[in-house]
Amino acid sequence: MKSLKFILFPFLLAGFIWACEATDPLVSEMETNSLLGNYDAVLETANQALEQDSSNSLAYFYRGLAYGSQAYDIELPWERTERYADSRQAFVSAKEWMERAESRPSEYEEIDEIITGFWAEEHNEAVGYLTDDSLRATVDDPERYAIGHLNNAITIQPDSSLSYIVLASTQFNQGDVPASIETYEMAMQRMETPEVEDYEFLISLYIDQGRFDDAEALTQEAVENHPDNTQFIQFLADIYIQQGNMDEAISIIEELIADEPDNPQYYRVLGTQIYQNVTSINDRISQKYDEVFQKEREARQLSGEEGERAMNEVEQLREEIAELEAESQELTDIAIENMEEVVRLNPDDDDGYNILGIIYQNQAALYFDQRNSIVDDQQRVQELDELARESLEQARHNYERAAEIDPNVAEYWESLLQVYTNLGMEEEAREAMERADM
Repeated sequence: MKSLKFILFPFLLAGFIWACEATDPLVSEMETNSLLGNYDAVLETANQALEQDSSNSLAYFYRGLAYGSQAYDIELPWERTERYADSRQAFVSAKEWMERAESRPSEYEEIDEIITGFWAEEHNEAVGYLTDDSLRATVDDPERYAIGHLNNAITIQPDSSLSYIVLASTQFNQGDVPASIETYEMAMQRMETPEVEDYEFLISLYIDQGRFDDAEALTQEAVENHPDNTQFIQFLADIYIQQGNMDEAISIIEELIADEPDNPQYYRVLGTQIYQNVTSINDRISQKYDEVFQKEREARQLSGEEGERAMNEVEQLREEIAELEAESQELTDIAIENMEEVVRLNPDDDDGYNILGIIYQNQAALYFDQRNSIVDDQQRVQELDELARESLEQARHNYERAAEIDPNVAEYWESLLQVYTNLGMEEEAREAMERADM
């Protein structure tokens, strides 16, 4: 046996002293063999005792002890699980029969402590494989060993949320998000009231997997259990935005802003979350402009009904683009308005200025896409060039402010390099390149 023997020894010794006075020779035999580590003999005797009396609680007790001890002696953790399941079932049966007895044997008080001992050994070995570099170096796949030990811990003690939490985290780090969700759900079912971080973790996974109904339901539960935590209101807004329910999302954030009009975090959440939708819409617009360019080129090579049909397809695409552009502009204006409120309330918020720079730079890119799709209207091309330049100037202003506040962020200088280059500011572009490299 391993170190677990030292955990079990006091219980067994006490039981052995009691057994010397016991009248059941089979019980005495099981206790003696347990103390000696002869677990096959313990199981053989326990089976014999149960054949004589299926309600023999001590036979179940020693069967549970034998199975658990045998499991722990198996080298590979994933080969232990079945024995731990047998051990758990035997201990459950032992407790059930002991609770029915007129007087409970002393072993009744030991069952939970023995189960906890098995659980602790398995759980701690798992944590070792996850955190101890020297232990990790002893095997080829330490995460597999950790998961094996955690499954054992859950099998022998399925009511402990801690092992579920560690297992879910390990599965997440392994990239198995669906399994991580399922495991964390089981963890939370075992909590009387989940903590804020528990809700945050599972809600985030639901959103990541597009399970918005589950995310909304769990967020509503989190709001009820933690009404003072505004993070969950922000989660709700994010969920509504992801589902395209912008009006509901804006309404929620506006309620928060009405309560705390000087809290820049609310404006940031609204601005950034809305702009995520803008980015998605702009991607669709760019794809459609590519289609327009291809269709128009094909149409010029066709004549008659085919040429007319191709041009109709182009017009339909342009109508779809116009609708998307109107939606994009409306949301962009809202995002800019809220991010400008962020930097107004906190003038030293370099990240706020950076986000504004990104919004304006992407707006310029959209204008360039529009310009590049035009074939014969030079006036419109010039108008779009001017709009793009105005957006780039706004981006430059905000990126420069971000870099002024924190000049050590290379990302700000890399963005400025792109903007300076597009604006033809060669000297500034060279300086930005040097700062980015530094």
